[in-house]
Amino acid sequence: MINILIADDHHLMIDGIKATLKDISDFNIVSEASDGYQVIRTLESGVKVDVILMDINMPKMDGLDCTKIVSKKFPLVKILVLSQFGEKRFVKQMMKSGAMGYLLKDADKDVLEEAIRKVNTGEKYFCERLSLSIVNQELKSENTKSLFPKLTSRELEVLNLICKEFSSQEIADKLFVSFHTVEGHRANLLAKSGAKNTAGLVRWAVENDFLQPEIN
Repeated sequence: MINILIADDHHLMIDGIKATLKDISDFNIVSEASDGYQVIRTLESGVKVDVILMDINMPKMDGLDCTKIVSKKFPLVKILVLSQFGEKRFVKQMMKSGAMGYLLKDADKDVLEEAIRKVNTGEKYFCERLSLSIVNQELKSENTKSLFPKLTSRELEVLNLICKEFSSQEIADKLFVSFHTVEGHRANLLAKSGAKNTAGLVRWAVENDFLQPEIN
């Protein structure tokens, strides 16, 4: 028997998944959760869960943060992402956080069943359509703003210094440029990353491997 927890903040989605899986004799839906905190509380209460079908965009605690916690505190629980987001950056972040597989929400029954069975045995799983989508994204122009934008060498320098908590003036002094030049680079970085502030920019840099190791 494979015990499944469905984590999604849309009840219609949960009902749809339950209806899809109800005729599979060895699948047992043991619990539901509408946010990451409910997932954690359910696991802490001792409910036996083998596989979590994890949405990303949930209130209070999203699927990314929840996956990180579950992977550390409950390493035997396998996480299969079931999301509307097919962009590479979402796939990469969720897999780095501990997910074993990634499906789009419109996956058909056979694909969902196969994915659950595979991640339950410790295998990674991506549906074919999602894999092709990521390949196509890789082939897009370097000028696209989505996914992983190309940074100039100077932008990369500024980004790394921002992540080390240097102020704009300190960065300007270190790189022998003007304060306004640094502010221009900072604005470009925010635009390319889609981040709203410095904290978001730092998180984006860490999650997307833009930080350069220090050389002693």
